[in-house]
Order: sequence, then C-alpha cells, then structure tokens
Amino acid sequence: MQRLRSNPRPFLLAAAAVTLIIAFFVVVAPLFTTGGAPSAEIAGAFPDTATVGAPLELDVGLDNVGTAVISPVCVRVTITGPVDEDRAVFQGEDTVAFRRGLACGGSLDGMDTISVKVFLRPRATGSARVSIEPAQGSAPVGTALVGSVRLVSG
Repeated sequence: MQRLRSNPRPFLLAAAAVTLIIAFFVVVAPLFTTGGAPSAEIAGAFPDTATVGAPLELDVGLDNVGTAVISPVCVRVTITGPVDEDRAVFQGEDTVAFRRGLACGGSLDGMDTISVKVFLRPRATGSARVSIEPAQGSAPVGTALVGSVRLVSG
C-alpha cells in the first residue's frame, strides 16, 4: 500500500486502460452490429413513354437503411399492362433474369446503396403501371417505387 501511495502511476495507467476499453465497447462496438429487421428504400424515375419492341431500362438505387444485412437482395416487379419483366443488373455486374416477378443478386450490407437496372419489354401500345419493390428473398423490406408509362409504337 505504501508503494502505491508513493508511485500511483501503475494504478492510473490501469484505470486509463479500463476506461478506454469500456469507451470502445460503448461507442465503437455498436457500429459493428448487423442485427435488426431488414429495411430498404428504392428510388428512381419512370420515363413518360416507352417504345414497343425496344427494351425499357429503369435505373434505380436500392438503399439498405437498416443495420441488418439483406441477403439475398432482390427486386420484385409487378406490372399491369402489356409489358413483361426481362432481367435486372445489380451493380452493373450481376445480370439476373426475373422469375415470377423476382430477381435476386448478392447481398447488401447495412447502410449501403447499390444501383439496379431493371429491364422490361413492352409488347403492345397502351399504358402500363409498374411497381418495383425491395425484398429479401420473397419478403418485402420496403415501400415500392410505382409509376406509369405510356407505350407507343416505334
């Protein structure tokens, strides 16, 4: 005890080390969590018109607004009108054909954003209403982007 009173430096260093460790776990460690419910937002714009017989390309951004990893990250397309879904290209690299309105490609880490190009095929003149929804597998994880397109002959 006498030695500690005469030289408190080891005690102060130990207290500082413990304080730094506690501060790390309180401040930094929560940044590494990947739990919680998956949540995503999708944004983009629809053109006013599309030409029958030519591919309709919709460029959207898919933003994981939660901390959970979305795996697999998917887009679900619902169409009313004479248009068929074709394929989606995730990050300009992963091309995936739609199956029953769903295309999935890879995973999306928490708080990350990727680009997705959705390709549709107009097959007749008229109009179409298109909904693009973010999903984890077949489960929706956010609000759909909805728009209308007038289909014209080429």
